[in-house]
Amino acid sequence: MIYNIKINVECEAAQIADHNQLEAWQNGAKTEYRSPKNAYFEGIVLSIKGNKVQAKCSMHKIFYKHVYGVLDNSGLFTINDAHKALNLLFNTTGIDKERAKITYFEIGLNLPVKYEPLAYIEQMQSITAGKTAAEKSLFIDANYRKNRQKTTEKHKTIKKVFKVYDKNFENADRRREKPTGAHILRIETMYRRQDITVPDFFRKENIERLLHCFYKDWARVEFTRTITADKGTRMSQMKNAEMILLHGAENCLQTANIEYQSGKITKKQYRTAREFVRDWDANKHKYRALPSEYETEYKQILLERFNLAKH
Repeated sequence: MIYNIKINVECEAAQIADHNQLEAWQNGAKTEYRSPKNAYFEGIVLSIKGNKVQAKCSMHKIFYKHVYGVLDNSGLFTINDAHKALNLLFNTTGIDKERAKITYFEIGLNLPVKYEPLAYIEQMQSITAGKTAAEKSLFIDANYRKNRQKTTEKHKTIKKVFKVYDKNFENADRRREKPTGAHILRIETMYRRQDITVPDFFRKENIERLLHCFYKDWARVEFTRTITADKGTRMSQMKNAEMILLHGAENCLQTANIEYQSGKITKKQYRTAREFVRDWDANKHKYRALPSEYETEYKQILLERFNLAKH
């Protein structure tokens, strides 16, 4: 999370800096403050620029640091834990939480899975999210090894971003260690460019809304599915059925039209595709999109872990 707090520079800056052992540095004629490098090992990084204090931390990590003595976010972290971490953060820094605003936050869940997380991530193709139920593609993150992390589009104008990654691999890569072998699939929703006070953020109604959105979004991840059909089905029919089952009839028509206009299919093939879509309701019982073992397990564990974490 990232918190911003407006302060009275003359009265509060030096006091907050002294309390948190911040380092002073000159930016032109202005004195600014920031946490020393070893603050990263404590989990809370502060900076003071002008009349603004900024605090960056992982609530999950500082809670585990306080309880278990180690900065870690690979275990279960509940809403009750988050409230404790919030008080811990502001009691430790000596900053009034009533004046703080949250400008960035993440909601995440660790899913202990049976197989390598890479196998699940590879099959996860998109996520359907928001009030408009928009389908957002999941792209391989080029900053990581293939299928170790996927995200939706991250353009600076986008406020809500979805991310799924191999938690154990990410921890090992960051610490330059060998992975432990634990299979932890991490899912996260990132909220960027926010502006909400801490009291408003932690209102029961807001937390319930965020939790509802989180589960609803991540329960609608589209996995690669195996398409099966009755005996005697032609390849062209299988192709059209797969398009409809995975992307909808309208998308199937649009694709056929584009391929016809570009010369990839003949007029007869285009007509066959349109007739297939027209007769879909009468014939759809012949085709099935079967979920993989990975998808079935993911949805089961998502529900189980979400029910544990929401309290």
